[in-house]
Amino acid sequence: LAAKQLRVIKGGATTATYPVAVGSEKWPTQTGEWKIVQAVWNPEWVPPDESWAEEREPRKPGDPKNPLGHAQLVYDPPRSIHGTNDPSSVGKAVSHGSIRVTNDVAKKLAREVMEAGGAGKDEAWYSRTQQNRTEKQIVDLVQPVPIRVF
Repeated sequence: LAAKQLRVIKGGATTATYPVAVGSEKWPTQTGEWKIVQAVWNPEWVPPDESWAEEREPRKPGDPKNPLGHAQLVYDPPRSIHGTNDPSSVGKAVSHGSIRVTNDVAKKLAREVMEAGGAGKDEAWYSRTQQNRTEKQIVDLVQPVPIRVF
């Protein structure tokens, strides 16, 4: 969290590193170990039952104001790793507890997690899903993928 980085580790070796936005001082990102159980492409945003979201409106998949961006990796609802409609926030401590990445990184991570979790799809599926941004696609992982937030 302090480095504002997400590292992908396979077989004990770091295979990729990405900049992230993390929780603000008031809404810190929780530390711990979880398992990613679901990848959501074109997620819809429903304001969580938290004080900061009281006046916020829900956002449909594909809505440019949708704060979840193009893909979301669910590990501790409502907290997740997700894309963003505000790429300038990446690298800062500004979220409400979730971990934000750019939309390109979110899509890359979602695909890697799906494949690692036994739920990979063919190229046509990924292409259709990215072209039709108004249709939410929920993919449950056969084998949840472990993550550690520290």
